[in-house]
Amino acid sequence: MSTDMYGVRVLSVDRERLRARFQVFVVYYDTQGRTHAAIPDDPTFFFFLLWEGASGRSGTPGTGPLRQLVDTRTALDFAWVDAHARRFVSAVERIATRNHPPTARQWERLHDFYYERDGAWQDEDLLVQCEYEVTVTDRRWLEPLREGAAWGTAAFPLIADIWTAVDAPHIPDLAGPAVTLRPFDSATGDLAFDHLLQVEFSDDGKYLAVCSDQNRVWVYDTADWSEVLHTSAGDEWIVPVLMWVPGEHILTVKTYPQPEDAEVEPQWAFDVDARAETEVPFQGGKTRSRDGAYRLHPNDARDGGYDLLATERSPRRRVAHADSWDPIQCESFSGDGSRLFLGAQENLYVVDPATGEVVDKVMDASERLFQLESSPDGSYLVVNCSSRKLSYLHEGQEGLQELCVWRMADKEIVMGRQLTTWVEGLSWSPDGRWLAALLEPRGEDDFHNGRTELALFAMGPSDD
Repeated sequence: MSTDMYGVRVLSVDRERLRARFQVFVVYYDTQGRTHAAIPDDPTFFFFLLWEGASGRSGTPGTGPLRQLVDTRTALDFAWVDAHARRFVSAVERIATRNHPPTARQWERLHDFYYERDGAWQDEDLLVQCEYEVTVTDRRWLEPLREGAAWGTAAFPLIADIWTAVDAPHIPDLAGPAVTLRPFDSATGDLAFDHLLQVEFSDDGKYLAVCSDQNRVWVYDTADWSEVLHTSAGDEWIVPVLMWVPGEHILTVKTYPQPEDAEVEPQWAFDVDARAETEVPFQGGKTRSRDGAYRLHPNDARDGGYDLLATERSPRRRVAHADSWDPIQCESFSGDGSRLFLGAQENLYVVDPATGEVVDKVMDASERLFQLESSPDGSYLVVNCSSRKLSYLHEGQEGLQELCVWRMADKEIVMGRQLTTWVEGLSWSPDGRWLAALLEPRGEDDFHNGRTELALFAMGPSDD
């Protein structure tokens, strides 16, 4: 884009404290529609400003250290900038905001475009503007900046990863799977319409099981990811639900539970250690806590929610997640069962299963939530949702999804990777070392034709 979106002025530079203060003007408006370019709080925007300053926009030679390190092609690779801006910008604090939102009288005076002239802009006192204190990771990134330097920029804010070294051991490296398994490679027969539907680690993490829409079951040894079982659970299960017996290496498969059928449906059971079918008590619910103390079952309530089934440790209880209709799309228990995370269409609820009451929530968490999975201690969530990055990473495509990592302490999305596949299921290993994801191709010739991959993401992202 050649039209300036913002105007930038360097107010001060403190190289000892690794800080710079910027004044940023919005210089792109739609006065008829009364909208304007967004206020740029994301670290990616300030990475671009530092890079432009190192490229000569600050009045110094365009050979600053950041320009030497990051060439133009890399700087325009928005996925790279999303992932790596945190290496250069460690904090952004907006300390002042003016003329936002513009009043009706101000809109009458504003123009659609403003251009930089000798370090200034027409009607500066009228423009939407903010002041920021930006902290960088190395004083070299501040070397080219000069107090008073000003320029127009076509840069715009992206959506940066903001994870820290403290987060790193506890969150998956979504840059790429450490292991990719292709269960259907060992399958025979007609694979039309078949795809992997569910993935679940055993409670001790020794095994990882997946189940397909056509009731095929695979089990892998997590020590070396070797396939130890490939069998059929029969053909009577409609939308199969895979569930381990608590504390056992016994798998069960049943039909997706209906509100009126809590504990009366038949099931298939298989002892993985003995490699034989078996019989066990019915494993009720759609999902359960790791110890089996809580089991979640869909109900017919007007809010589109769930009941917690009665168990030896808990009475039957309705989950009161919403005051009005807000049907739940996905759910996950923390490893210790102390929290239940519920994803509705757009809203995220945190429930105490001991009471069934909401203890925290994030409203408007996404345009659409599809799947979520809790880390073992509940401090992080991986959420599959509508992409926040579609407009600048894959323009012209629709419906792309994004895997996001939520840090629940402050409800911040600390990492996100836009995908060109569908995500059918997620599971976090009990020891916290692996995130398993079922990735389904989007192409018409590939979709639901036995090509789902099982991706294993290891913990600990890097800056490579």
